[in-house]
Amino acid sequence: MKVAVINFSGNTGKSMLTKNMLVPLLAGAKRISIEDLNDPGGRSDATITAGMFPSLAAELNAFDDDKHFVLDIGASSAKEMVGHFTRLATTRSDIDVWVVPVTPLSKQCADTINTVSKLIEIGVDPQRIVVVPNNITDLSQFELDFKRLGIAAAEMGFRLCDQGVPTSKIYDMTRSVDESLFDIAADQTDYRDKLRHPRGEHVTAQDVGRRIVVRDMARDACIHLRSVFDAAVMGRITVET
Repeated sequence: MKVAVINFSGNTGKSMLTKNMLVPLLAGAKRISIEDLNDPGGRSDATITAGMFPSLAAELNAFDDDKHFVLDIGASSAKEMVGHFTRLATTRSDIDVWVVPVTPLSKQCADTINTVSKLIEIGVDPQRIVVVPNNITDLSQFELDFKRLGIAAAEMGFRLCDQGVPTSKIYDMTRSVDESLFDIAADQTDYRDKLRHPRGEHVTAQDVGRRIVVRDMARDACIHLRSVFDAAVMGRITVET
């Protein structure tokens, strides 16, 4: 599967969803980061400027269908990348899912509609575009917060994911580490036992407490991330089949 994550607006959660949802849940996925003014966080298999993309496209066009890659497109490069996709019709048509993250902020919702409109204008199938609500502070306000996008989805034919990612401090807490939240959640270490039996490793009670908190928060976030993935990405597969 080939996935592109894009939005003309910044700070919508593009790199966060790439690192913590798409790459860990698409087995063996390669992450390609297209230059961003912000630190994307986590590890990328390749980081390039938008101007270098045509050279990379040649490689992507020969990519095995049974393998996965995710293009994490920074907002500062999004419009230039749309220009490349306008000219690279085969590469554009090979993208299975265009993920467009958005937060409830009014400007980001407007930028999201503009992003989707431009993708459709260059020939992207609207059903391959899925807008993913992110940084939701009040789930009870979900429909109201994204009402404008719901109307646009009905008119333009793209998909507005009915699952969203609630806000959580865990994303900032783990931004600088290479591990995804799924990696952290899978950690089975008995940290209290390490405190009781240091085995030569200096471990403080504060450090143990923090690691447990981070793991618990990661596990909670992963529940929501998997639900969004199933609805946004696996839902696309269901539509195609």
